[in-house]
Formats: sequence, C-alpha cells, structure tokens
Amino acid sequence: MFRRLVVALCAIMAAGALISADAHRLPSRGSGENLVVIAEHDIDLATDRYSIDISKAKGGYKALRIKAKQGFFDISSVQVIYADGSKHDEVRQIDMYQGERSRQINPTGDHRFIDQVNIAQVPGRGRGRLQILGVQNRDGREMSRGDGGYSGSPRPSTSGGDDRVSTAPAPAAAPDPVTTIETRPTTPAETTAPVGRASEGGDVLFGAQYVGFGVDRDVVRVGNEIGKFERIRLRVLENDIFINEMKVVYSNGETDTLAVNANVPKNSRTNWIDLKGDRFIKEIQLVYKSKPSFKGQARVEVFGQYAEGWLGPNGEGRKFNQGWVLLGAQTAGFVGFDKDVIPVGKNEGGFKKLRVTVKDRAITLNEVKVLYTDGTDETIPVRTRVDAGGTYGPIDLKGTKQIAIDRIEAKYRSRFFDSSAKGKGTAIVEVWGAH
Repeated sequence: MFRRLVVALCAIMAAGALISADAHRLPSRGSGENLVVIAEHDIDLATDRYSIDISKAKGGYKALRIKAKQGFFDISSVQVIYADGSKHDEVRQIDMYQGERSRQINPTGDHRFIDQVNIAQVPGRGRGRLQILGVQNRDGREMSRGDGGYSGSPRPSTSGGDDRVSTAPAPAAAPDPVTTIETRPTTPAETTAPVGRASEGGDVLFGAQYVGFGVDRDVVRVGNEIGKFERIRLRVLENDIFINEMKVVYSNGETDTLAVNANVPKNSRTNWIDLKGDRFIKEIQLVYKSKPSFKGQARVEVFGQYAEGWLGPNGEGRKFNQGWVLLGAQTAGFVGFDKDVIPVGKNEGGFKKLRVTVKDRAITLNEVKVLYTDGTDETIPVRTRVDAGGTYGPIDLKGTKQIAIDRIEAKYRSRFFDSSAKGKGTAIVEVWGAH
C-alpha cells in the first residue's frame, strides 16, 4: 500500500513538472505590454456621436480599449483613424458601466500611430467621462512619428485581459466647440401667451422651464399637431444660463444641434436660430445650468416661428390633423372654475367648428364663448365631464366663415378625484378650430 502511494505521488510530481515546462514555452500573455491612458474626456451622454483627437499621443499602439471612467455608455460603433490615412470600423454594441472597459479594438501585430477615434452611441442622460487606452510595449513607446507609423513585422496579437494600466500622461484635449449666440434685451416679465399659440409677432411658446445651479436636462415636447416651424429662439429671465447643448429632434427622428457651450445673459432673448428647412418638431432637448447668483434659478422660455404659408384659411396647416388647427392650450387649476381667454386673431380667418381636447386629467367643462371681430358673440353651454385623452365636440358655430374670431373664452376646472389621471398634475386644455 505504501509503495503504491509513493508511486502515485511520483507520477503527480512528474506531471506537474511537465505542465510547468510547457507553460514556460507558451508566450506570456500581456508580457511587457501596458495599457496607456492616451485620452480622457468629459462626454455629454445625450450626444449621439463625437470625435476624440489623439494625434499628440506619444508612440505607436497595437490595439485600443475604451473605459467608462464615469457614467454609463451605450456605444454602437468605434472608428479608428490611423496616421497613414487608413481606417478601422468596429460596429458592435459596447455597454459599459462605470469602471468597465471594452475588449481590444483592432488588435494588430505591429504598433501604429493613431490620429483620431470617432464614437457613435445611443443618446442617454447626464454626463460621463471616457478614457481611450492604448496597448503598447517598449518598442511602441520608443517610436516617433518620423518612423512611418509601424514597428516590427506583423504577427498575431497575444495581448489579453491581464494588461497593466500605466499612468502615462494624456495629451492635451482638443478644445470643445463653442457657439456664439447673439442676444438682445427683453422685459423681465414672464410670457403669458398660451402654449402652442402664435402671438401677433409670430412667436409660438413651446414651453418654459426653471434651471438650477447644477446641470439640468430638460425636454420641451412640441409635437406635429402644433405645426411646421422654420426657426426657434430662447428667452432667459432672472439669471444667466450656460447651455452645454441645445438639440432639436424632428418628427422623422433626425436631429439638429443648434448650440454648444453658449452663454445667454439674464433678461435677454436670442436672435432667431434657423432650422434645417420647414420641419415638424418632436422635441427640443436642453442641457444647461444657471450661473450662481443670489437670485437662484433662471427661467427659460422656448419659442418657435411658423413656417411661411402654414397659417391662414388657405395655409398648409389645413392639410394636417384633418384640417384642425390648434388655437391655444391652458393648464387648469385644481380649485374652482378657470376662465381662460385664447386670442385667435384675424390672421387665422374664420372658423366653422371648435373642439376641446383634454390631456393628463379629466375636467368639468362648463362653457365655451366665442367673440367675433365684428363685436358679436355666441355662448355654448356645456356642463359636462371630459376625460383625460378625450374630446368635446365638434361645436358648430353660428357665425359665418367670413367673420373672423377675435378670441375664445372657456370655463372649466380639473376633476380633483380622477383615478385615470397621469401623475399629480392638473389638466391641460386645448382648443382647436376647423375652417
């Protein structure tokens, strides 16, 4: 028994010796190779694509990795542009939470100089910090741009997941783009115009937001029902703001970045900013913050200007929404009946029908009164409940189509008890007209 045990132990030791000898004969994975931080940037996660200049990085690199230093990144593709003009496109999903890094991108057997990395991602929220890591050994570190961009003969990459991250200094980052926005003074009073209704000056209020000291990200939803627009502008009250990015998302999914790293002083309005043609706007995305002051927050109002030929009885607007035109929208109060006045104006021409649409919470609609430009009026008693997402009407008007409507007065209140309400807010009441 003892003899058999000794023989078995000897066999195990011999096998171990063979395994050890074989291990020394295999190439050491990552031997002599470091992961070098060659670029590090703060990234607006709402952006769908961006470029990182690494042409100042020292030496050549056999591969790249990307690391999420802060935030969550949902990357869809990475393009590497080399100094010789060649490109590598890596189209694959790279999801990285804070502290995670990708696998190697385009591992090669030779060191190459890299000029630029272009990244496309699924837009998210907030800001993140991204590192570009290069795989490099001593030969790559000793290369200079005069060497032509290559070192050694091509061979399969043996670099793996055991790379060591070095503390090599990152090159100076390329300056972020800056947009200069021209402004002019405005009265320090809030706009009282209803959302979605054009004023006599042509401005349509899309929405208003209050901005704090920290970085805020607001989405002002517009929607096709309001109409086509050719340009937008901002109005800023109470405090200066700094715009990290202002982006328009059109109804077809296309985007248009209108401003980056721009300052807008308090009590001012920007000049009109042109859009890419006459477009339906889905939403306007704003990433910004107010500048510290004793007054605290800033109020930001977002306006649009209708495309030429949209309004009027013969305008393009009649081709959409089954010929219905949004005349105005108001937010109902919780307590007591509200009486809202929606100015229409001569530019719209006459209307044959009206309807009232309710969003977010049910209302009790008591009365609709129409006042014409010739001084006459008509009152439509209603006294009924209109559920959230519902419509009352159409209301046939007695006035002839030649007589334009001056304004519409509506009396209603929010239903305090409404199990189908969206959130805890009040109702949004829209008044529509049909020529």
